[in-house]
This record gives sequence, C-alpha cells and structure tokens, in this order.
Amino acid sequence: MNLAEIDVDMRSFRNDPSLKLQIMERLRAAEAAGNWVARSACWTGEAGSLVGTALRGEDLDAWEDDFGLPKWLAVAIDHVLIAAPSIEDGVRRGIEIMAALPVGVDLQRAASRIVLDFLDGKQFGAAAVVTDARLRQVIHEVAALHQQRLKGDAVAPAQWRQARRNTTAFAETTGLTEYDAEVALCVEAAAWDPATSRTLVTDTFHRWAMAMMAAMKARNEWKGPDRDRMQALLSQVYGEAKAEAGDSGARIDVFAELRRRHPDEWSILKSHIDLDHAQTRERTIESWLELGNILESAVREPCEGAPPLIPRAHLFANPARAGIAISPDGQWLAWLSNASGVMNIWAAPAHAPGDARQLTFDRHRGLQGFSWTYVPGLLLYSQDRDGDENWRLFGVDASNGIARELSPSAPGVRTSIQGISRVRRDEALVTINQRDPRYPDLYLLDLKSGALTLLEQNPGFSGYMADEEFSVRLAGRSMPDGGSELLCRNADGEWEEWISLSPDDARNSGPTHFSADGKTLYFRDSRGCDKAALTAINIESGHLTVLATDAKADIGDVLSDRVDYRPLAYGVLYDRYRLHVIDESIRADIDYLDAQDIGEWHRGSRTEDDMFWVINASSDIRPNAAYLYDRSNRALTKLLDLRPELAGAPLARMQSAVIPARDGLELVSYVTLPVGQEEGELQSRCPLPLVLIVHGGPWARDSFGYNTMHQWLANRGYAVMSVNFRGSTGFGKSFAVAADGEWGRKMDEDLEDAVQWAIDRGLADPARLAIFGGSYGGYAVLSALTRYPERYACGIDVVGPSNLETLLASIPPYWEAARAAQYRAIGNPETEAGRALLHDRSPLHRAASVRSPLLIAQGANDPRVKQAEAEQMVAALKRNDIPVTYALYSDEGHGFIREANRMSFNALCESFLARHLGGREEPWSPEDFPGTSLKIVEDDERRAA
Repeated sequence: MNLAEIDVDMRSFRNDPSLKLQIMERLRAAEAAGNWVARSACWTGEAGSLVGTALRGEDLDAWEDDFGLPKWLAVAIDHVLIAAPSIEDGVRRGIEIMAALPVGVDLQRAASRIVLDFLDGKQFGAAAVVTDARLRQVIHEVAALHQQRLKGDAVAPAQWRQARRNTTAFAETTGLTEYDAEVALCVEAAAWDPATSRTLVTDTFHRWAMAMMAAMKARNEWKGPDRDRMQALLSQVYGEAKAEAGDSGARIDVFAELRRRHPDEWSILKSHIDLDHAQTRERTIESWLELGNILESAVREPCEGAPPLIPRAHLFANPARAGIAISPDGQWLAWLSNASGVMNIWAAPAHAPGDARQLTFDRHRGLQGFSWTYVPGLLLYSQDRDGDENWRLFGVDASNGIARELSPSAPGVRTSIQGISRVRRDEALVTINQRDPRYPDLYLLDLKSGALTLLEQNPGFSGYMADEEFSVRLAGRSMPDGGSELLCRNADGEWEEWISLSPDDARNSGPTHFSADGKTLYFRDSRGCDKAALTAINIESGHLTVLATDAKADIGDVLSDRVDYRPLAYGVLYDRYRLHVIDESIRADIDYLDAQDIGEWHRGSRTEDDMFWVINASSDIRPNAAYLYDRSNRALTKLLDLRPELAGAPLARMQSAVIPARDGLELVSYVTLPVGQEEGELQSRCPLPLVLIVHGGPWARDSFGYNTMHQWLANRGYAVMSVNFRGSTGFGKSFAVAADGEWGRKMDEDLEDAVQWAIDRGLADPARLAIFGGSYGGYAVLSALTRYPERYACGIDVVGPSNLETLLASIPPYWEAARAAQYRAIGNPETEAGRALLHDRSPLHRAASVRSPLLIAQGANDPRVKQAEAEQMVAALKRNDIPVTYALYSDEGHGFIREANRMSFNALCESFLARHLGGREEPWSPEDFPGTSLKIVEDDERRAA
C-alpha cells in the first residue's frame, strides 16, 4: 500500500460523522449501564475495554477497517483507562479523548505530533533533559523528519532507515547512563514512518515511559557516604552469611540476613525501597495520564486561517439609523438615529428624506422605539427611568418638533399603549396602573389635548380588547389553576365567561384582532390539537372556522387586509420562517418580494391606502436592511442598512439542527462555526471551544437569521449554539407544558443533551465549554454550573435569578395576573411541596458545587430580577472561595441599554471568555467607554487565573 492510499484510508471515522456518532452512542450507553466488553489485548481486569466496547468485539482490525482508526490509538486509549485511579475515571477520560477526535483527521499526522511531544515537547520532551550532546542531536534529527512530514513534505524511506541506523549505533555505545540508554531506545522506536508503522506511538511511548522511570530512579538513588555505607554493610553481611553457610550450597538472602543481623539498618533500607516502589507506581500512572493529555491534544487538528477581527463597535455600538417607519398618510418617514451615543427620533418628509430633523433630544438612556398615529405627523414614544420599566408616554409632532408628556409622571406609574384606530383618529387607548399597580385601568387618551377619560376600572382582569370603534368587547381573566378565560358582556352589561382555556391551552392560544366591523374575532387556538391554529370566531353565534394549521409549529404572524382586516397570509417558524398565502390577492406581492434576494423579509409599517410597505429583511450573514415597497409599481427601494460597516465583514453562516432530547423531544437549535472552520454540514475541521447561549423568558425562542451574539463569538474563534429547550414558544402546547416544574431539571437536561450532541459530532471541545445567558438564561447558567460542575470551563450570568423563592416573592406588581401561570411553571410557594421544589431548584442553595469561574452582571434597577438575586449568589460563592467577578450597572434594569454600558459589558465578557476558553479578543480599557456606570464590585481575576 502506498503512502497516498494509507493517508486516505486512515482519515478518522472515514470522513463519516455517522460512524463517530455510532461509536459515541455505544460508549455513552455502556458508561450509563457500567457494561464493558472484556478484551485481553487491551485490558485484563473485569471492567473491560473501552475500545472493545466501541467495537462490540475483540477484532482490532475492525478498528482500522470499519472506523479508520489506527491500532495504536486503541491500545493507547485503553492503557489510559487502565492507569486511571478508578475505572470510572478511566472510562470518562477515554470517552473525552474519543469525543475530542474530529471526523476526518489525518491520524498519521497526529502520530507525528504525539511522537514529537515525546522527543522534543516543551512539557514532556526527552531532548531537554538528556545529558549527552550527541544523543540530543540524534533526537533532533528524528524530530526533524516528523516535522517535515507534518508540513506535508515527503520523507523518503531511506531517510527513516538512516535515522534508525544512527540511533541504533548510538544506543550500542558504551558508557551511557541508564536514562540516556532508554532515551536512545525511545528515539529508535520513533524513527519509523507513521504511514507504515502501526506501533509507532505505543512503542515510542513505552520507551519514553521507561526513560522517565530511569530518570526518577536516578534521582532517588542514595548518594555519597550513605550509598557507600549501605553497600559496604551489605557486602559485610553477605560475607558473614557465606562463612556461616560453609560448603552447604544454601542460597543466601542478603536482605533477610541484614534484617536479622542489623534490624535498624534494614528498616532504613526497606523504607527507601518502599518509597521507590510507590514512586514507580505513581510515575507509571502519571505517565499514562500524560499520554491521555498528549493524545487529546494531538488529535485536535490545528485550526488555522482565522478571519480578521470584527471590531466590537461594528457589532454592538448604536447603529447610525434604525427602526424606520412610514406614517399612515405616507407623508413622513421617521427613524431612530444615533446622536452622541444616544438613540433619538428623527423624521423627514417622505419625498425628501435628506431634509431630516431631530425630534427628541434625550442625552442619557435614549429611545427604543416609537409608533405613528393617525393624527398627521404625530408620533408616540415611551421612556422609563434607568430601566425601572415604569413607562411614561410622550407625543412629538414631526412638523414642528414639539413634544409633550401624555401620561401621569408620578414615580412607579406605568402607562402602555393599548391601541390606535383609523376610525377614532384623534384618540388612543392606553392602560395606566396608577390606581392599582397590579391591574391597570383602561383610558381613552385625547391625542391633541392630552385629556384622559376612564373607560374601564380594572377589577382584576389580565387585560381588555376593543374593536376599531374603541368599544371594549372582551376582557381576559387569569384562573387560579393557570388557565384563562375570555369574557364578554351580557345584555345587562355584566361580564360573563365566553371562552375558557385550560392551563395547557392558555400557553399558546388567544385572540389576535377583530375584523373591521367587529363581528369576527381572529384567534390562535390549540383547543383539541397541539399546534395553535388560526381561526375565525363569529362573535354572535360562536361559530368557529379554521383558517390555517401547521403540523410542526404554532401559527405565527398574520398579514391582514388593510380594509376589513381579514387574514391574507400567515407565517410559521419551526426551524426556518415560512410565509403562506391564504388569500390570492396578496400572492403577487409575496412572490415579488421572495424573488428579490433580500433574505427573510417581514412587513413593517404601511400606509393607510396600503400602497406602500416598509419591508425589513435580513439573512444569517446579512444584518437587517429596510426597504420601501411600492405595491402599485412593484418597486423596491432600499432605505437603510442597520449596520453598513459590516458590509464585507467575515460573517459566519448559521446552521439549524434538530437535536433529540433524552426523552425524545425535538430541540430546534442553531449552530454558527467560525469562518474557515466548517467542513460540510454541521461539521468542523476540529473540535472548537463552544459557547452555549441560553435565551431568556423562558417563554421565548431562538430563531434562524442574523444574530449579533453568534457573529461576535464565532469571529472570536468559538462555535456558538442556541437551543430551543422545552418551554420555548411556538412549538405547540405539549412542548410548552413539558417545562412545567422542570426549571433546574429537564430544561437543564435539554441543554446538556445539546452540548453532548455537539461534542459527539466533533463540533465542540469538551474541555473548552462556556454557558452564557440572560434572565432565565442567567438562571440556566447558575443551574448548569451547580448541577454539572465539571462540564463548563466558565459561565456568564446576566440578570439571572439565583433563588426561585425570592424571585417569586418580588415579581413586579404588573405581573400579578400571570402569577398563577408562574406558580404552575416554576413552583407554588403557597404549598409545602411547592416550597420544597423551589428550594431544591434554586442554584443559590448549591453554590458550593460550583467549580468554574463565573461572571455575574446585574442592573441595579431591575424590577424583574432584583439586585439581591445577584448579590446573594456572589456572597455564597465568596463564602466557598469560588472565583467570581461581579459587574453592577447603577443606571440599568433588566438588560443593558445605554451604549457605553453595553459596550463595556461585551468587552468584559470577551476578555473573560478569552481567558478561560482561549479565544481571540480586542484590547480594551474602561476609559474606552466614557459615561459607563460599570462598577466591578467583585473582581477575582487573581484566583480565577
């Protein structure tokens, strides 16, 4: 067989990911069951062989023929298992080595890398400690051949033969120390071509281990007078015993004679011998464990060719413009624009976008959005106080820039827009919780005068629903069991039950909107099925018509007609977003937009006559862009790019994967690999450090498309994964209900199963894993680090609860209507069983289990997850001397909005991940972000290092 044939044949797992998955599934199942196949060639104990278990037999030829793995790897892995302190430790280490082995690696090159470690490695190499300069030169000659092969250059068979002759000649010289003699034999074993030798690695290692043993013995030998005295005493004892035995021919045991004649000296000698034996055994174990480290390092094919570093500012700084929207009358365009690091509203005549003027002048927190009204030129926007989520409502006129506050300004009052209407154009519906912080009342707001008229005083409803005439038609009520009811008024004007939703159905069912005439309610409905369908319910008769269903996901967004509001099309998001036509009147528009190569698009604002739409479009490698779509002329004009500075940047593509959980649930997940590291679908050139990003909610979901976090971390050299664990929305009610009572258990296990999938597939390096999440995702970080303390190299928790008992005791008052649903999902603190569950699932009570460095970040004004949630966890970690860094932002709430704060936080995270996972980072200092409120309350850099 020639060299080229061998190189192809010995690609790990024969370039087939399914072969690796097959082996890993066998090993994981055997690990769980403690059931191993005995194989005398690799293992002589009762527990059996890792490799024999993977093969389900004893034929090592199958290791090469079926899986493309060399025999030396089998022998080496099983010896790692043998030498471990326990069978469990050995099994775990062996599985880690197998998991770290990528699909398609040239294992002959890996063999050369291992041999180089033994010969000339910085940590283990023999060349650094040999005493003979000639031997050091022989080592370098053989090492140079392996280096040449690693570079891809051919090494002639004659070169290997000559190297072996030189080594053999040196090994036969006299006067060598025992250590140098063993090193010479090690070099002789290494002087074989990896393409032709099946025992290169194990033979080299055996001789290297013997050399290490000889070095240890040389260090342990008695020196000087002690050695001379003991040697003289042993000679004397032997002579005395010989004289006493005379000519009898009896065998003389000099050590037994020493014990009889000189017991004190024998005790000294025995202690030395026992120590030597113990150290020999210890060194043997250490050698094989070192082999495990060398193996795992060598089979990771070096990943090279990293793309240029994308500046953090291009990813996370405020965009130049964002959120563009057209007014209903088509006269104005408005958008958010970055002014001195703060986002404010700007507007311009639609026919002259260049004549823009700034409408708001916030200098602190900035604005996050706005809404057009039917009053010509009038916009509404909201602001809170440093993240406290008590929103105040303002209006501003695009024609003159005059702004007014339209809601009570008292601290603690929260105002929200309920609706605007083309019929009652000068008014809006708003909710205000000034009377009762828990249950907001419904008001009619005069947009011109600012006058407020009470429509409904809330007796404890979760909300109201009005038609276009602002006639309040329905009310919602949460039930004690976590279900909900829709109520309507009877002939006497009293509220009575109309539609009842069970706790399961309440997860993904509810009204979307009324028809223009108010006679039909459009409704997402999972009653009698799992995935929510789009239905139409006749208000008078109650007759229900199913308009659309999907087998895999709930019905999502709905595109409605501008005149009568009937649904024309609907979106569905399982792994990718898809738009489906209901009414043919819209098909031509959808077909046109689909053909424009703008990525995945969604309709934003539109004019009242429906002739102009603002289209928002993006793809996984293209940030959001806004377009103006002229329906009458079928013309598309770009308005803005959200991040034009990323044009031409080395963005990485996202891939979707459906990963099975251990109980069979399908976990729709998304993976992004660094540019240049992909090798086929969901395959990487080598196992990479991985960052698992856990979404918040948990009643939310991850989706396919441009993702700033994925792009940032992939550019820094990490594989990135997001997982829709049970409880994520849009996958049907059974998927949502599967999370009830499973915080800190099956929801964690879904994440664990996904990470193991990435390891088994060769995407993730099991020794370099991080978990990163905010809100519920922050809780998941804390839970994972306490439940799986050896799994992750580090974790980042952003505004995550640490104690579920205190979390539920301090939820914002405006969440009161959802309290029953929270209790059902997390645990009921009003029952003994519920309190026990909450205590058991709170990471705070398991803080002593944490083994990995942790970064905790918190907003001081967070109304959902109070500052105490972070600080009690930090205190518990400090009590147990566990490394923790605690970052506090005094002017933020549930997340970081101000640009200087967001930029400083991401810089902090980047350094933290680089330190613990080894990725790339852009240098920074706190002075780079003037105005940030970042305070490092606890900084454990020294201990974390």
